[in-house]
Amino acid sequence: MSRQELADACNLELARMCEAMGSGQRWAGLTDRTIGALERGEIRWPNRDYRRALCTVLNRDEDSLGFYIDRPSERDGEDRSGTRHSSALLHDAMPSGATQPSRESWVAEFRGLQGQVAGTWDSTSSIYPGEPWSADDRADTVDDVKRRTAFALPALSLLAASMPSEPWNRLAYMLEHPQQLDGPTLEQLEGHTAELFRREEHLPARQLAAHLDAHVRRLERLVGRVPAPFERRVLMTTGEALALAGWVAWDSKRHQTARDLYARALRAADEAGDGPLYACVLAYQSYGAEAAGNLVHARQLLIAAQKFVRGEHSAATRAWLAAREAEVDAALAKPMPALRALDRAMTAYDYAHPHRERSWTGFFTPSRLGSMTVTTYARLDHADLDATAEAVVASLPPSDAKVKAVILADVATAAIQRGRHDRGAQLGHQALEQTLSQEASLGRQRLHDLHLMIQDKRDDADLAELDDRLLAHIV
Repeated sequence: MSRQELADACNLELARMCEAMGSGQRWAGLTDRTIGALERGEIRWPNRDYRRALCTVLNRDEDSLGFYIDRPSERDGEDRSGTRHSSALLHDAMPSGATQPSRESWVAEFRGLQGQVAGTWDSTSSIYPGEPWSADDRADTVDDVKRRTAFALPALSLLAASMPSEPWNRLAYMLEHPQQLDGPTLEQLEGHTAELFRREEHLPARQLAAHLDAHVRRLERLVGRVPAPFERRVLMTTGEALALAGWVAWDSKRHQTARDLYARALRAADEAGDGPLYACVLAYQSYGAEAAGNLVHARQLLIAAQKFVRGEHSAATRAWLAAREAEVDAALAKPMPALRALDRAMTAYDYAHPHRERSWTGFFTPSRLGSMTVTTYARLDHADLDATAEAVVASLPPSDAKVKAVILADVATAAIQRGRHDRGAQLGHQALEQTLSQEASLGRQRLHDLHLMIQDKRDDADLAELDDRLLAHIV
């Protein structure tokens, strides 16, 4: 079989397995590029569904196909699965025309790009402490920083006997004595940042805000006061927490607070030389620009953001940014750019490890990519909208309550566009209930757009009833 034939056979097997389990169609399928990456050993441990499909189609077990999880000493040039990556492989997932930059050109472009992103923050106020990487560093990698710095201060071990051993008591001690910060305590702080990102997927914004505010204040007490080997990591996790705080503030409709928090996050990303974090904040800002009706600026933010994520360990962020670009292009009635961006998102996602990349990438599951595809297809009135929407809704776990609100609103809009008013009204009511219970700003935005579409169709009783509820709770 050719690579594409093997990919097609595995996708058929995936569909059969999911149907047999009653879980609906599995959304993200194998491609010829994925098969090529497996052949070259660039991916040694694909996800469970891919492994099952390949073993079934090829009639072999995982060992004989060479699948394994390797945990080496993480030499430079390898990721956490112990696999080397190809520059050509990464080029396929980059925006059109982009090339893999050299270290010097990437740093120079990072500095130059900040002044080109209108409406983000004043780059003249940047505190950029010289070269943020050594010649051996990779631009996008958190793990390398952790590895080099975790044991960089062995003398601190002499203080262990005088420090509290219980984790939070130890953290309190470190906050009072930041110059004695050690690797395990910093990992505890980084882990708490990641945990807050995970909670955001399930908790209403106001429930999360208090925990997040305390964590941000805790981190900002450390910035600029910790041992030199830990400075960059503290800045990075502080920037991540500030970015999440900005998103939660926007979700709570505190828009000025969100703008201030985003500016602080961008400063932290700049000082740390953290391109992916800078891109994450620009992506968050694109949602605000879109909500304000400034689609052109939202697109500019997303195009700029994609220039900051060219390294090996940012595939999930690249996929998310490209999918966001597809949504905005579709809203601008640019069908071909939207579909090309969506194709880039799917290509990048073949190489993504969302739960192993950065704190914010864990949310970007196949269902989330599917939901953004539904949004794009709905805005384009694409022929595959109905089938895609049904597959994505069927694959959503109960915990994906916020994304379900967005999908239901988009599918309701598409149904009404196609004259199925009763079905659209039913889905609209479900989307409203989901949005109100989860305090989901994206859901509110979609429902506001739905109101604008149906306000001239109030002669239909079903739509008039839905519009009354939207006027009462959303508009």
